[in-house]
Amino acid sequence: MARADIEWTDEFLIGIAELDHEHRALVRDINRLHGALRSHDEPARIEETLGEILARMQAHFALEESVMKEHAYPHYAEHKAEHEALLDTVTGFIVRFEKEGEDVAEALEESLDEWIIDHIVTHDRKMSLMVKG
Repeated sequence: MARADIEWTDEFLIGIAELDHEHRALVRDINRLHGALRSHDEPARIEETLGEILARMQAHFALEESVMKEHAYPHYAEHKAEHEALLDTVTGFIVRFEKEGEDVAEALEESLDEWIIDHIVTHDRKMSLMVKG
């Protein structure tokens, strides 16, 4: 069963405008995925949405990593490794979705929801406090 949409709150703001904008867009994209799964959209449409989420994540991580480098963030390698692990996880879910369909949807949604909330509220906030210093 498809999950409920993520409700954007100010708790997700980290105080770096371009990253806050990207976080909002990622939440919107994940919510579009939830809606597509709730509506039982065609698998091709869901795969397209997954591809868009992955592309946005890649672009977002590149931006975030450039901010960290620019400010000599001391936990850069650890944060980047988390990004890479998440991209691998999402790519794996996309491959599984192409083979297994909606059977993997719930695990995928749970993984994306937990990541977006935990990553923003914990890791990105920690990073923003140090780079805004």
